[in-house]
Amino acid sequence: MSQREKFELINSEVRSFYEYCKEAGMSDEEMDIICRPLTNAVRKASIKRWTRVFMFLTMVLAIGYTVSQTDTFQWHASAAARIVLIKLLPIWDWTPLYYNKCLIERSQPQNLDNNVVSAAECVACEAIKNIVRVSDANYNIVFNHHLLRGAPVIVVDAHYDWSMSRTNLNLTGLITNDDRLRDSVPCRVLTNIRLGRQPMDLEEIVSRITNTEIPSWFVHFQNCDIRAVKSFRILAPRPYFLSPHIPPSHFNWLLLSKNYDTHRYKYLELDVGLIIMSQLKGKTQVQLKPRAPCEEDCFTLHFEVNEGESLVLANSLWEFEYLPGKGDNVAMLTETDWVES
Repeated sequence: MSQREKFELINSEVRSFYEYCKEAGMSDEEMDIICRPLTNAVRKASIKRWTRVFMFLTMVLAIGYTVSQTDTFQWHASAAARIVLIKLLPIWDWTPLYYNKCLIERSQPQNLDNNVVSAAECVACEAIKNIVRVSDANYNIVFNHHLLRGAPVIVVDAHYDWSMSRTNLNLTGLITNDDRLRDSVPCRVLTNIRLGRQPMDLEEIVSRITNTEIPSWFVHFQNCDIRAVKSFRILAPRPYFLSPHIPPSHFNWLLLSKNYDTHRYKYLELDVGLIIMSQLKGKTQVQLKPRAPCEEDCFTLHFEVNEGESLVLANSLWEFEYLPGKGDNVAMLTETDWVES
């Protein structure tokens, strides 16, 4: 007998029993007492069935979570997701969302000006005509003597505790040996070398640059993947003059060039905060332009950051531009949340 036939037989028997009780003049209370063992058994069976379903779902979720934490699963899931996203490109161009720092734009208060600097703040930079170079510095010298009055400063001996030798800087080896860097996709890239399809992961970008026979080239890119940001900190560890209360950088940039002789400055779109540029190799020409509305009140600063030096500035008053230089040049720039107070 099938399950359906059994159910129909039981249903017929129960209906016949109900009709018999009604004909015998039994009340609903009496029928409830008579049928209570049956209803209790049905209720217990229902509870047992839902308990089994709950335990099964819990077990499936626990196994799924355990598997999802393995490197093998994450690697295959990441590969499958990349393939799906690439297949979606002809239908939906999702790349603008990838490069945005936030998926949901924060609305600006209606009563605030969109400018970073007010006209009254221009007085802070109107007397700054050049960059001061300091050595054997400390937090008080760098921040209280210079940054708090709007003046950038160069620390010439910032390199003395760097763990990686600048002469043996091997960017290709660093990226190839670090999974976090190899698969990282930079947020912003600018170069004179054709990179082809976008987005492109960091390993492929650096491979195209280092394997090229082009005699002159430049590239700069921003890392906003926190794993890549952490990995690149090995190039320029935390400067000795920073106070412990300054948080780690949330984004960083790499600026690379080889024999690139140009007069056109390259603009970096930086968050407002604490900016530290460490010259790892060669030298870089930097131009700091006053932000609007301070263009007429403050001077544009032109200077050179040499190998082993670090430029430190609070960029609420300044826009950062640089010239890729002749020879081999490598610089790292970090962005850190910092409130001038």
